[in-house]
Amino acid sequence: MGRLCVRLLAPITGLLLGACSPVPFSQSVADFTASLNQAPAATQVPLAALQQLDPQLLRPGSLYPQFSETPLPILSTLYHYQQQCAGPTAGLTDAMRQFAQALCQHTELPSNWFQSHPISPLGGSTAWYYLQRHPQDSAALEPFLHLRERPRAFGGIGQLSDDNLEALATGQRWLLQNGSLWHQHQRQWRRYAPEVWQPLARQAGMTLQAASQQCKISLGTLCANPEEPYAIGWRSLLGVTGIIALLSLLWLVWQRRKMQQRQRFIVQMLTHELRTPIAQLGNVVEHFRRDFDNLPPQAQEGFGALADSVQRMRQMAQASQHYLSAEGPRGRLETPSIVWLSDWLTHLAEAYPGLMFCLESDKQLALPLYWTHLCLSNLIENAYRHGRAPVRLTVGWHLGMLRLLVTDSGMLNANTLPQLLSQHSPQAGMGLGLSIVMRVIKRLNGRLTFTPAPTTFTLELPCDETD
Repeated sequence: MGRLCVRLLAPITGLLLGACSPVPFSQSVADFTASLNQAPAATQVPLAALQQLDPQLLRPGSLYPQFSETPLPILSTLYHYQQQCAGPTAGLTDAMRQFAQALCQHTELPSNWFQSHPISPLGGSTAWYYLQRHPQDSAALEPFLHLRERPRAFGGIGQLSDDNLEALATGQRWLLQNGSLWHQHQRQWRRYAPEVWQPLARQAGMTLQAASQQCKISLGTLCANPEEPYAIGWRSLLGVTGIIALLSLLWLVWQRRKMQQRQRFIVQMLTHELRTPIAQLGNVVEHFRRDFDNLPPQAQEGFGALADSVQRMRQMAQASQHYLSAEGPRGRLETPSIVWLSDWLTHLAEAYPGLMFCLESDKQLALPLYWTHLCLSNLIENAYRHGRAPVRLTVGWHLGMLRLLVTDSGMLNANTLPQLLSQHSPQAGMGLGLSIVMRVIKRLNGRLTFTPAPTTFTLELPCDETD
């Protein structure tokens, strides 16, 4: 009874172990081959068409001089005779002499002659040399050309490498060229694009590569090896990493957008809240203006500074409101104001004693007055604070661009704007003002440049000239 149980359990155990054991790799290769045979091929070439060719017209070695069959002096004699159509022909075989004379004398040779002598001793097919002198016979002599001499025929087989072409001539059934897989099936050579055969190979858990030392199953010139488990793990890890990176990028974009919305709301709130105190200060200034003559002399001096500050606050509020209402990041910061350059610069220079300015020619321009004034004031204040007197302002106009040059006699330990903006620069105190100027002038489609020795900052701003 015990022996009977053992006999009954043995086949069942074998079936269970067989079901749990991994599929043999040879079965994976067979599954891949079966799937490949059902996949669409980019090119199909009948094997019979290749077998009709002379074997020498398939081998890459036929394209080179036949040193093993013909001595070098005879090859040299044949070459010079074909090139010059004159000279000795001693040592040439009857076929060589007949072919060379046919080329030079432009005589015709029957097609069966090329069938009997497919390869020239100098390398390449005799039909190719003949067609250089008789191109009208190309249709009749095309079957006698080497595969490399007609690379577009037979689905591009002539474009295979020397190793692959030699393997094809010796009867191999698998070839790999520039990612494309060639496979002989049902007496046809079929070429598969990488996007067709590579997913099938991954699905079968295998890789195909040129023959090497590690080869699980040899497929002619190729090796089929099982796909390493860690490769699948790395691909999965890379996929997860890519998803995490994408989600992180989206989160950063969302956070940046929230921060911009928060900053925009704060600016809107401050601009709105400043309207009332600015309006009240404006009323106070108007009240003092009416009674200006009755004010003490010291109060009259302070009134000018108060009125100027209130005016600047009003302009700042208006400019901020215009900026917030602009559409898109490239919206205009400010509605341009029409001013005479001389009036504007005279008013600007009054705030900086000792400032010398040179105006090449007075013009009436449409300027974003508040922001241009802000940028220029920052540069002049930096010149007074970090430079050396005298400070000069030169204003010119060239090809629709207003050029404002602020120059002082100091020397800065920097040669470029990024060095000045650096926190480690000795002139780090200039950084905030220059950063504001650079951001504003960029929004105005202008440009800020810097040159040392002497220190010169140049503002270039596009603006319209008015009549």
